[in-house]
Amino acid sequence: MFGFNRYDLRLLINLFKMNVRDRYLGSSLGSFWAISNPLFMLALYTYIFGFVFKVKLPGAETTLAYVIWLISGYGPWIATTEAIMGAANSVVGASGLVKNMAFKTELLPIAGALVGAINLAVSFVFLLVLLAWAGTPITVHVIFLPVVMLLQFFWIIAVGMWLSAIAVFVRDILQILPTLLTAIMFMTPIFYPFQSMPAIIQKCSLANPFYQIAEAYRSILIGSEFPSWPGLLYVATISWLILHFGLAAFRRAKGSFDSAI
Repeated sequence: MFGFNRYDLRLLINLFKMNVRDRYLGSSLGSFWAISNPLFMLALYTYIFGFVFKVKLPGAETTLAYVIWLISGYGPWIATTEAIMGAANSVVGASGLVKNMAFKTELLPIAGALVGAINLAVSFVFLLVLLAWAGTPITVHVIFLPVVMLLQFFWIIAVGMWLSAIAVFVRDILQILPTLLTAIMFMTPIFYPFQSMPAIIQKCSLANPFYQIAEAYRSILIGSEFPSWPGLLYVATISWLILHFGLAAFRRAKGSFDSAI
């Protein structure tokens, strides 16, 4: 689909390193911010929903059980938000490269999306500490985590391919996107159980690929069971369709990037 060669893969790695450097190492707090930011957000929402609103899970009355459940969904969401924003801004943010260097610009949204993997890693380390504290065993089902991670970033890159091209011509989308992502977050059962949501929101959630991804993580890490294969197949199918048409649209539009940036 992409037709990348070894040179492209080396360039992708360098673009990823450049994005990490610009995103984290360019700040005064350096790499500390890469760790502290997702941990702060995890702690904030844990406090709000776990201790202020005292949300409970059916059949699990302890606050720790809810906190683990919340983080297993919200941690991947933090990574998703970071990755989508990174992909959306990737072409506009690399205007100098686009104008002065001949390369496959399709690499830019991929490299931008992969920065979200840092947040995902930090969230999972924090989650594993909590699972150990709660005495929750890590079962053989954990071997399917890489499958879910790959599907998550496959979906993100598919969406990012569209957004990165659109953002070149409609810059307002970069301002609208954070608000839109926040709205989607609260319409997805990340902070509260699926059963507690209104019927119309439940139907929307079932169509949301991230809900299927979050449930897969929770099945593996908390439920100690296999993820829903129909759900993951749905994510893979939707992602492939979005990427197929998004990549075609990106390649048609990239000839005009020089003049539009």
